[in-house]
Amino acid sequence: MHILVHFHDPAERDALCVLLRGWASLSCVAADIVCDVRALGERKPRLVFWDMDGPGQPPQVGREGALFLCARDPQRAIESYRFHPTDLLIKPVTAERLWQAMRRCARLWVSSLERLEVASGRMKLSVPMGDLLWAEGHRGGCLLHTVHDNIPARVPLYQLEQQLPPSVFARCQRKFVVNLTQVNRIEGNALFLRDGTKLTLSRTSKSEVLTAYQQVQTFRPAGGHLRN
Repeated sequence: MHILVHFHDPAERDALCVLLRGWASLSCVAADIVCDVRALGERKPRLVFWDMDGPGQPPQVGREGALFLCARDPQRAIESYRFHPTDLLIKPVTAERLWQAMRRCARLWVSSLERLEVASGRMKLSVPMGDLLWAEGHRGGCLLHTVHDNIPARVPLYQLEQQLPPSVFARCQRKFVVNLTQVNRIEGNALFLRDGTKLTLSRTSKSEVLTAYQQVQTFRPAGGHLRN
């Protein structure tokens, strides 16, 4: 999925790109963020973030895309109506506001979710990585705890971990790998997940997990997860 960021101020542009990369990483979405429309060639961006505070008019994206207009002055909302934007974002754009905007156009990027291809029984399953809450190792494979079901998989936990983005998933102890975006809090040697699960945090992995969790918190809005 291609995302076009058309901003006139380099500092504002770079700040938004950092937030977008954080959103894509934590949401496990494969996204290519470009700042020059010429870099797209014949390809069309799925999402467009257009700076209203400079010259030029935003492109028409149609039903297959989403247009987010960005401005410092909230009064420009009335002016933006004629472009039929998906949303108007007031600059500087915050992580929470960006995630709200992305939630509104989820239908456009859900097909770009990165997936796990795993064998379960006689079937081969494709599981969106963002749907994986945590995984635990078992003899002969591992058990995937997802937002929808528990799935036994014929893959060792260490091989599964190698397929997962390290910015999102961490080994909290020898038998458990956890999705850090699903962790509500860490207390002592325990991780508390959004679904009520409590996982033990080993002493050897605690420092590394805490560092990774703090990095996740930098880009995740308070109490928020993109898909509920």
